[in-house]
Amino acid sequence: DPECTDANHSHSHEHTSDCSDPDCTDTSHSHSHDHKIQTTAADQLGISSFVYRASTPFNSQRLLALLNRWPIPIKDSLDFGLVMGLGEDDIDDAVENKAFVGVLRSKGFCWMAPTNWSNSAGNDVWRHDTAMYWSHAGKHFGITSAGKWWGCLTKEQIKPYFANNMKEYDRIMSEDWMSEEWGDRRQELVFIGSKLDETEIRAALDACLCTADEMETYRAQVRNVLESS
Repeated sequence: DPECTDANHSHSHEHTSDCSDPDCTDTSHSHSHDHKIQTTAADQLGISSFVYRASTPFNSQRLLALLNRWPIPIKDSLDFGLVMGLGEDDIDDAVENKAFVGVLRSKGFCWMAPTNWSNSAGNDVWRHDTAMYWSHAGKHFGITSAGKWWGCLTKEQIKPYFANNMKEYDRIMSEDWMSEEWGDRRQELVFIGSKLDETEIRAALDACLCTADEMETYRAQVRNVLESS
């Protein structure tokens, strides 16, 4: 009897189950909280990210061969005509699109080597000085011009641009400046996706970088351009 006042009676408050009323303030009630491990969508879907960096230019033909076979339906601003200069063996060795199946988003800056250094119409010498912006989200992918690399200028020529923000100049020099030879020209791409195979993605992109022999040719072509300008 809840209203019994007989002291000889036992008035225990034994609750065989937890109180489920969130507004209950009765301190005699048990209000245990089952703290289950909280999992985010990222955990459940295996979402992860990594940054790909390299200080060597991509061979434009091999890179575009890779992107041509990447499982993305809509590709904008990509000159797949360059792929025609590759043989089947080059394409097969350079690309394995299975590595990119889990990629949901990728973006960043990339450095692409010219394929035609001649003075004739249709040359793409501009690639040497032009930073390219890589942008991929879902079904869309594009690579567009993002302006000139700071490496087109000497450090003394760059400083005036940051006269009022030398901290940014220092950041560029410490984080973006890859070498005295090439300045801030680089690959810096962020990949975000589900169950990414980082090793395979890195291997596929590494296969698109210019080889040591190709870099020697690159250096010779740059010297020729500078001497003729």
